[in-house]
Amino acid sequence: MLTVRKMERADVEILTRIQKDAFYPLYQQLHDPSNPYLRGREDIERRLDNPFTHPFTIEYDGCIVGGLWYVSGRKVPLCELQPHEYYLGRVFITTDMQGKKVARQAILMCEEYFPDAVKYYVDFPDVLEKNRRCYAGAGYRPTGIKQETDPGVTLELYEKIVERT
Repeated sequence: MLTVRKMERADVEILTRIQKDAFYPLYQQLHDPSNPYLRGREDIERRLDNPFTHPFTIEYDGCIVGGLWYVSGRKVPLCELQPHEYYLGRVFITTDMQGKKVARQAILMCEEYFPDAVKYYVDFPDVLEKNRRCYAGAGYRPTGIKQETDPGVTLELYEKIVERT
């Protein structure tokens, strides 16, 4: 069974390894200097200590299989967040769990932690079709905004408008 919970300091070591493994293929493809593969445990620890970041641990049958975090209340790469808007800063899943809709499910589960949300954003390299399918499956739609961030890396911004009933 898939669950999400608020990230704890004890999770950092395993999440650092998962992040490196998950982002290595993308680094091999794009060789971008801002790739999370190149970052260590301090990258994840910094999320725990930041009041604008909301980090989560993803578990499957009680084992940690990934992490993700949202950002609120500040400027992010392709937009400036307004009140009640959240930016999905990163999602990373163990390589053996990728392609099984774990990220999509975890995103939807984490959104329940933000009952005040009116809009979510996410950006990703526009060449990543599997990311496009994942985010579209979670209800995100393209905004038409794209920006080159590193040579050969163009980020595309997606948004999800929360419908209240």
